[in-house]
Parts: sequence; C-alpha cells; structure tokens
Amino acid sequence: MLDGPADGAVDGSDGAALSAEQPASLLAVPLPLELPSEAEPLQEPLPAPEQETEPEPLPEPKPEPTAVSEPQPQPEAEPEPEPTPQPRPDPEPVVTADVSALAPALPPRISAADILASRHAEIERLTARIDAQGSAAASRARRKAISTSTREYRYSSYMEAWRRKVERIGNLNYPEEAARQGLFGALILHVAVRADGSLEGVRVVRSSGHAVLDQAAIRIVQLAAPYAPFPDDIAAETDVLDITRTWQFQRNNRLGWDN
Repeated sequence: MLDGPADGAVDGSDGAALSAEQPASLLAVPLPLELPSEAEPLQEPLPAPEQETEPEPLPEPKPEPTAVSEPQPQPEAEPEPEPTPQPRPDPEPVVTADVSALAPALPPRISAADILASRHAEIERLTARIDAQGSAAASRARRKAISTSTREYRYSSYMEAWRRKVERIGNLNYPEEAARQGLFGALILHVAVRADGSLEGVRVVRSSGHAVLDQAAIRIVQLAAPYAPFPDDIAAETDVLDITRTWQFQRNNRLGWDN
C-alpha cells in the first residue's frame, strides 16, 4: 500500500503535487468523498406484493382397473329325451241329430174313451180316499163311499135314484148365465147324504174351469135335497153315503153324467 502525501504537502494551485519519488503512473489522487451532513436513516425495502397463486388442480383419480373374470365354462346341456309318441285317441263318433226330434212334439190326441177312463180312475181314487177317511171316523159315523164303479146292487140302485132326481131338478133350474154365455164343461162333485136323506155337505173336487158352472152344480144339489131315506139293508150298516160323480153341462143346455 502506498503512503499518501503528508498533511500540507499538496499544492493549492494544482490541487495535486506529484512526488518525485513515485512513478508517474502510480500518481492517482482519489477524489474526496462527499459525506452527508446528516446520516439519513436507511429505508427498509418494501416487501414485494405477494402474487395470488391459483390453486393447483387436484389430480383426477385414476380409475381402478376392473378385474376381468375369466369366463366360466358352461355345462353342456344334456339332450332332452325324445317324447314317447302317445297313441291317438279314436275319433268320437259324429252324432247326427234326428230332425224329427228337434221339432216341437205335438200333444197326443186324446180320445173320448181315454178321457172317460181317466175320469173313472180319478173317481175311484177319490172314492177310496173318502172311504178311508170314513173308516177313520167310524167311531163317530159309519160311512160308505160309492161311485159309478160300485157294483153292489143296493148301493148302485140308491145312487141311480138319486141321480135321476138331481138331473130333473138340474134341467128345471139350468143356470141362465151359463146358457147366455154358451158355457159348457165337466166337473167332479162330492155329495154326502145322511141315512134320513138329508144333505150333510157338497163340494167341488175338480173344477170345470167356470165358476158359474161350479156354483150351479152345488145349487142344484141343494135344491134337490132332501133325498130318499136309506133302505133298511143300507141303513143297517151305513150312516152316511159319500157319492162322487162327474157332472156335465152340455152344449144344448142340458145336464148330463158320466156312465
């Protein structure tokens, strides 16, 4: 290090004096430093403004690899057994309908003899029922049921005399209403006669279908009473005769009977 000039060795005209002992190349005089009059306080540097940093995007989760299952071997399907052929059923026989059977059946024609036989059978049935009822009441009165089928002479004879009287009174008192309307028909009537010939009762067993004729038959029986007393052979064993007959109001306005 070079020593500088001594205090007061500098020429005031040049402001610098070269030393004869120093080489010219090394004679560099430093400029005086200006010292501040007052020490200025050091200013701390302002911090640089923080820059807003954008949030880093979250990394998308990577899809986990799906485990690929190995295909399982399918069991071989067993062949279905061939169906056993079933025997074919025999064809049902074709039923042909009889055309005549499909036609409405006509009611059979009934002859007069059939009607008469049917009436006789019904009268016999009613007579048997009345006779049974009379037997049940034998303790009170002895009864005898008679009709056209009765074969005992004493009873059939009394019934014939009774019929003639009723027919005569009936023709004399034929119902005018039936004659005016032209009504005709048959009915079955039950008449009960006591031993002294008095009338015990009368009722319609089967109607003619016309109330005028039914009421006329009852009225004729009542008008013809009293009847003849029972003969001794009948009165000895019978207290009441139950007579069942078929009455016929004919087209000629006459009263008739079944035979």
